[in-house]
Amino acid sequence: MPAGIENPAPRKTRAYLTKQWLDEVTAGTEKGIRDTYAWKDAVKRLGLKETRRRLRLGLLANQIAVENPEN
Repeated sequence: MPAGIENPAPRKTRAYLTKQWLDEVTAGTEKGIRDTYAWKDAVKRLGLKETRRRLRLGLLANQIAVENPEN
């Protein structure tokens, strides 16, 4: 068997995808976009809590797709 199959390379860890890291990224992103029409409209339609939740999920989805090519 080829060496790559017998001894596969270790996978990258996802240690940076912690709750604290995601909270910081979400807060920074919100700070940068809170004056935009899109943010204000989303808050008006969905409420602040739901808008923040969707922003957080969107950021998380983007990070996983970029950092994990197996998805």
